[in-house]
Amino acid sequence: MATSNKPNYASQWKSADVDNLLSERTRNIGKGNDTDAGRMWRLPTDHPDPIVLAGGIPDDTVLPTGHLIHGITSAIENHADDALNYGGWFGYEKCRNAIAMRQNQIEGTSLNANNIIMHNGSSGCLENILKAFVEPGDVALVESPSYSGTVRAILGYQAEVVEVPMRKNGIDLDIFQSTINEIRLQGKRIKLFYTIPDFHNPMGNVTSLEIRNSILQICSDNQILIAEDAAYTELHFGTPPPPSYYALSDGYGVIKMCSFSKILATGLRAGWIQARDEFTEPLTRVRFDMGTSPLVHYALEHLITSGNLDTHVNNMRALYKEKCSIMIDSLRKHCEPYIKVDNPEGGYFLWVECLQGKAIDLVTAAAAEGVIFPLGSVFFVDKSSENSHFRLAYTRESKEHLEDAGKRIRSAFEKILD
Repeated sequence: MATSNKPNYASQWKSADVDNLLSERTRNIGKGNDTDAGRMWRLPTDHPDPIVLAGGIPDDTVLPTGHLIHGITSAIENHADDALNYGGWFGYEKCRNAIAMRQNQIEGTSLNANNIIMHNGSSGCLENILKAFVEPGDVALVESPSYSGTVRAILGYQAEVVEVPMRKNGIDLDIFQSTINEIRLQGKRIKLFYTIPDFHNPMGNVTSLEIRNSILQICSDNQILIAEDAAYTELHFGTPPPPSYYALSDGYGVIKMCSFSKILATGLRAGWIQARDEFTEPLTRVRFDMGTSPLVHYALEHLITSGNLDTHVNNMRALYKEKCSIMIDSLRKHCEPYIKVDNPEGGYFLWVECLQGKAIDLVTAAAAEGVIFPLGSVFFVDKSSENSHFRLAYTRESKEHLEDAGKRIRSAFEKILD
């Protein structure tokens, strides 16, 4: 029973400054955004019919839910003692083996289950890599622009993030090499290079084979680990991208991060690290989360071995190609004087350049028209240096909304240019 003499803990904490308790890691990370969080908790518009082109989320109207339900139900009915247990550092072995065999067919690699570590999506893979290899004061190189969530994660490990400009066919190799030379002259250690070589986020472009080979050599010469984010690799519109860094190097100096989030569903929270034995040992050594859900792994193993995942991915390629075409046609029909946009060869995103007006004004005006999308500066470390682009994600919205989006964006342009 409480007494009148009991200290008032609530008032003491109310007057406390929580900032004094924060770790240096937390202080080092800036405030996040909806793109980092993966979900917009509150749309910045009162429009009765919003068009949300903000997040890289699959079309959930065509998910293979029946096959997932069957896999989960079967796991509970027949393997509850394992499927409802902890996942362990590596994850359910049959799922890892199914992934390895499928990747071998796709890439011509020679993986086995021991080269696969199951994780909580690509973000979990990245956290594991940073925890195992990055120390405070290390330098990480990233493409500019790049996925903003990765930049925040690297900063959270008190590493310095250095940008290298991205061109249409990959990063600028001359600047990449000169940046490495300058950093080494400063006595700093470059620990890794984070890259999205296939259908880049946010640009949608593909790094050429020539540049991939050059980067592999430069990173090998300087002992820089390549963290390859392959979240979008399978979602091409007809022509697969060049071989992965991992396939080209047989995994030497490369850790590949893959995910079911983009080819299946984000809510499964399932992805995997693909790495050689010399990397998997330290990666599992620093895992303290007891792994991810074996129940999900059982369902995924069923989806892979039945061939239903391949069928679904093929369907997604056709659907997203159609949606991308609808989005581009709408933009060019209604916004041609104001924007420039290239046709991507796969993936989720359009990287759109404002030829008139400022992107920051457009994003606000478009929200008033009920169209939601992120400002391009979100994807740069130095956010003040960019105000001419915005990113559109075309995968989740309906075809009807994609057709209407260009018209609404044009209205937003007309308002800011009036």
